[in-house]
Amino acid sequence: MAILDQFGRQVNYKAARAAQQNYHRPWEPVQKRDIEDLVPSNDRITLQSHARRIYLNFGPIKNAINQRSMYAVGRAFVPIYKGGDEEFGNIAGKFLNDTFYRIGDARGGMHDFKTNLFGWSSSIDVDGEIFVLLTETATGFPQYQGIPAHRIATPKGFTDGQMYQGGMLKDGIVHYQSGEAKAYAFCDKNGELDQWLLAENVIHLFDPEWQYQSRGLTALTHCINDCRDMIQSTEWERLAMLQMSSISLVEYNDNGGPDHDDPYNALVGDTETGKGMTVESLDGGTVRYFKSNSGGKIETLINNRPGNPFLDFHNRLLKSAFAGLNWSMAFYDGHGAGGGTAQRTEIAMAQRSIEDRQDLLFYAAKRLVGYAIAKAQKRGDLPQSPDWYQWEFSTPPKLTIDDGRITKELEALWKMGAANMRDIVSMRGKTLEAHYAERAQEVALRKLAARRAEELYGVTIDDREMSMLTANEMAPSEPNTQQP
Repeated sequence: MAILDQFGRQVNYKAARAAQQNYHRPWEPVQKRDIEDLVPSNDRITLQSHARRIYLNFGPIKNAINQRSMYAVGRAFVPIYKGGDEEFGNIAGKFLNDTFYRIGDARGGMHDFKTNLFGWSSSIDVDGEIFVLLTETATGFPQYQGIPAHRIATPKGFTDGQMYQGGMLKDGIVHYQSGEAKAYAFCDKNGELDQWLLAENVIHLFDPEWQYQSRGLTALTHCINDCRDMIQSTEWERLAMLQMSSISLVEYNDNGGPDHDDPYNALVGDTETGKGMTVESLDGGTVRYFKSNSGGKIETLINNRPGNPFLDFHNRLLKSAFAGLNWSMAFYDGHGAGGGTAQRTEIAMAQRSIEDRQDLLFYAAKRLVGYAIAKAQKRGDLPQSPDWYQWEFSTPPKLTIDDGRITKELEALWKMGAANMRDIVSMRGKTLEAHYAERAQEVALRKLAARRAEELYGVTIDDREMSMLTANEMAPSEPNTQQP
């Protein structure tokens, strides 16, 4: 005995209901393909184009992307030497901070290393990926150059899936059989091949979400249609509000038009035929008189747009967008109900998102710093050292709603010996060497100022008085030198 459905077909029981065909839902084909085939290059480029337009025109999304970049980079990413050659670490650290960080970008000017990190982080979310070319000047000084994601593409006249440069070309990248990148096709503005870039000279950075993913997808992939609809519906709603705001009063009368006998109305145009424009002067004409039982009246226009359903639905779409961006919507519309516990939970989740982005930026920073050190050693700008590649980077202070609490926690950790002064000052974008140099300079200036004042006024100034932590700070007790 067989059970038939409404179409006369035999019903097969399946434990997973989502795998069962439902005629009330659009049919979708079953795809067992790689991510590059599921999202081919044309689709990826389309998504990237839409994401750029949304980022430029939609404030909530731009705010979320820039906030994570700002908190991830801040004023930190100070290089910290972890090798055993202390003298080399001091020299190399000064070279990186004072020279390479400032002029390493081939464009020069304001494009320093930390500013680029911020832009790279935002581009990872908008474009889905970034490319950085390691290059050098004519004299061999290390430099790098950012490449827009759309400039790495399969050139005109080339075909994906064919062999070029000793590997298979796929969406602008030539891969070995193992999947490792061998070369990148750098195209000009017209899509023509400019040159092949060796993979060893290119930093390709993106958030991988799929195994064997070779190109990054914009973080807005999940919400592009939602964002486009929100932008369009907001524009239409704004036009409707402009139209409604242009009408201040509504008059109801017997003839459905202006009263030509009203002294406050004037006919502009052909007065003999009565054709033209009726102009009403409201100066002194704010009081209107109507005949008894005429039904005439004046009402103010009540504007109830946009209504709560419009706002609630937009808010729902925004929550979906922020969820896919891995960022809390509370940083856009304020912390809602739940009190301090809910706020700390949101901040903790945002901090994990920040650390995840920092891990990605650390890879690029280590490659760039290692490249700069190696080139500087080759030029003779830096001495040789076996630990030349051992570098780490500082991070901004952790995200918090209470900076005072974090400061006290750092102070307690430093007193316990669980944190070093280098860890604390690096969060403020400084090196420990620069911190102590400034501290010593401040102490020296304080002593010189006290000495000049003593000579001028003939008084003795205790050094503690120049740096008292409290107004009634007590002098340290003298040691007892008397024998019992």
